[in-house]
Amino acid sequence: MLCWNAVNSAPAERERLLALLAAVEDPARAAALDPGDPLLLTVARHHRLTPLLSVVCAGTLPPALAAPLRRDRAVTAARGLLLGQVAEQCLRGFAAAGIPAIVLKGLDYEARLYAAAPARPTSDVDLLVPNSARRDAFAVLDRLGFEPRAAAPGFDDADYHEVAWQRGPIEIDLHLALAPFARCRIDYDAIWNEAQRVRIGQTDALGLAPIHAAIFHALHMAIDHFDVPALYLVDMSRLLPDPDRRRAADETARAWRCRRPLLTATSLTAAFLPEWARGQPAGEPGPLTRRVIAGYGPVAALPRREQLLRKLAHFDVLSDALRYLAVQSRRNVREELERRIFKRSPRERLELSSKRLALPSERRD
Repeated sequence: MLCWNAVNSAPAERERLLALLAAVEDPARAAALDPGDPLLLTVARHHRLTPLLSVVCAGTLPPALAAPLRRDRAVTAARGLLLGQVAEQCLRGFAAAGIPAIVLKGLDYEARLYAAAPARPTSDVDLLVPNSARRDAFAVLDRLGFEPRAAAPGFDDADYHEVAWQRGPIEIDLHLALAPFARCRIDYDAIWNEAQRVRIGQTDALGLAPIHAAIFHALHMAIDHFDVPALYLVDMSRLLPDPDRRRAADETARAWRCRRPLLTATSLTAAFLPEWARGQPAGEPGPLTRRVIAGYGPVAALPRREQLLRKLAHFDVLSDALRYLAVQSRRNVREELERRIFKRSPRERLELSSKRLALPSERRD
């Protein structure tokens, strides 16, 4: 049994995080932040809050704290500009090949949730294409000079939900689904039919409908065991700004068998953003959600056993959890064989996978 203290937040780090998030909700509170506290900046950077604080608290931050936050914002701006240009290049490449694409997470949030760019750091480009277009999308990224990366066991399986591609310092996370197919029952017809127009730089693109984006955001948090930057909580508060949208998200998540991740994600957001919580439906979180809340905030990573506990506890249906475990076990075994015996490159593995997906007539060619 895991010791409770092993997952409980370091009190000092949690205290700093609460003060930082209070300033995000009420910029006047930024004046009370101590610029001489080295832990404050460490926590702010770990939780990816410095650019946002620089924007929303520009007039109230102590000058000695405002300076490093502005520098972080400048770095975010440069990185975001580069990622945006690469995203546009990929979107144009997909469009030319007749492949629809949805921009996910960071770049979409920057465009739709954060009015004063660059307020939200983004580490990579996340794009969703239909699973049926998997091979054609791989070919587009290949023509654009990207190389596949073995980011996870089974990344080359025909039913894997995302593949990482890299070109220099830029990574494209190409999603074929919003979560592992064995994990829940997402309605992808609804995802594509209800996608909304967004603008990425000079390029028209698609983004998830707000309710779908909130559910995906919660799933992403659950897949990462809720050991995520506090910026994700701010994202959630903006994805579900009012009770009606939250209730609609809850209803859809229930139908898609991913309600538990949404409940924990919104409960965690409510615990750390009390101003947002006041306008939201009240609910009593369950024991595991309370454990996640109590253990949130430290800079150190979660112990592996705690990660597994959180992962398995956030399936709505036991059969989904068992199916997921079976699939992951198969992938882990196969990954060991690839590593120890076959030693194929990521590109070779994807090429073999694509051949298995090809129609008989294509294979004869």
